[in-house]
Amino acid sequence: MKPLLLLVRWTCIFAVSFLIAFLLMHFGRRTTWFKERLYSQLLAGDADEKLRAASVLASLGGEPQLLRALKEEDPAVHDMARRGLEHLWFHAAGAEAYSMMETAYQAGEGVEAKSAVPLLDRLTRKYPGYAEGWNRRAAVLWKLGEYRQSMEACERALKLNPNHYGAWQGLGVCHLQLGDVTEACRALRAALAIAPHDEATQRSLQQCEQLLRTFPSDKRGRRADLL
Repeated sequence: MKPLLLLVRWTCIFAVSFLIAFLLMHFGRRTTWFKERLYSQLLAGDADEKLRAASVLASLGGEPQLLRALKEEDPAVHDMARRGLEHLWFHAAGAEAYSMMETAYQAGEGVEAKSAVPLLDRLTRKYPGYAEGWNRRAAVLWKLGEYRQSMEACERALKLNPNHYGAWQGLGVCHLQLGDVTEACRALRAALAIAPHDEATQRSLQQCEQLLRTFPSDKRGRRADLL
């Protein structure tokens, strides 16, 4: 009888220990300490370690760490951070929203980009808090030349996620298309404050600043005749 009781006792101890270890590992991965450790690995690791660190940070919601990494001078670091943020933002509303986004994205990249608009309308109605849905809607509307509607979608995305540098960039180029160069500069500078190494945003801001130097704005900062 005693050996059986001893076996049961040790089995219970082992099961409880395993459960505690599992819970510590599971919840420990979500702590700031663990995310900061991954951030250090993203900065100092080799290529595989950087990729793993960015991927795990994205899966754990490590947006603050990935945003900090965007500002690092090392191209490998800020590129991995950008990929991690895009993964995090695209998957932020769950699997169904991501699937709807993929379908809309493919439609928007096709010849008939207009076909993506009703898909994105359905997506943003069903998931109004999904910033990436509004950002993608803005991109498609910009492609169709609907700049004011695109700006509205950018602003919706930024209310939900003020760190979305892509939405700031989209807002800037919409202002530029509408001739409001001062506001375009403001939005593009906001994008670069988040992602200072984004070359497309750098070029757009340089264009806007050159326009302001060549054509001084009126009191409202508007020059509708520039474009």
